[in-house]
Amino acid sequence: MDLDEPIHVVAYDPAWVQMGHELVRNLSRRLEWASANVEHIGSTAVPGLDAKPVIDVQVGCASAQIPGVVEAIRRCGFEHLGPAGVPGREYLRRRSGHSANVHVMEHGGQLWADNLLFRDFLIGRPDLARRYARSKHEAANQASYLLAYSALKEGPVAEIMAEARRVR
Repeated sequence: MDLDEPIHVVAYDPAWVQMGHELVRNLSRRLEWASANVEHIGSTAVPGLDAKPVIDVQVGCASAQIPGVVEAIRRCGFEHLGPAGVPGREYLRRRSGHSANVHVMEHGGQLWADNLLFRDFLIGRPDLARRYARSKHEAANQASYLLAYSALKEGPVAEIMAEARRVR
């Protein structure tokens, strides 16, 4: 299983919000036994933000439940890729039907909080969301594969996170 894959950034699609809600609802129902919290995160959760057309959700649960939660999501047709370079996270993806990524982590941990802070800060700051969209397009123009694209976005993401932490 190769983490790297071709990417493209497209104009915002209002359907992403509903697709995210549906995935959150479906996973929440399947993971009731784990008392898991599921949130739509990433660029597709930010109205008006151009993005890769892939819905990202994070699933938070007790650390002891992570293996069972990962297995339950895998049985829903997701491919498990391990931490995929992010300590404290288990990454799963689905590329059939509506493409989606699921990030499983300890609920309430730093990664959980950072993902929500980033999303909510961009929702509240459309000017920064537009600036971030420009950086995403620039990165995609320079790199058509996920790992290189992600590396090119590290600077803009760090700047946005630093500002979000300053004002919270």
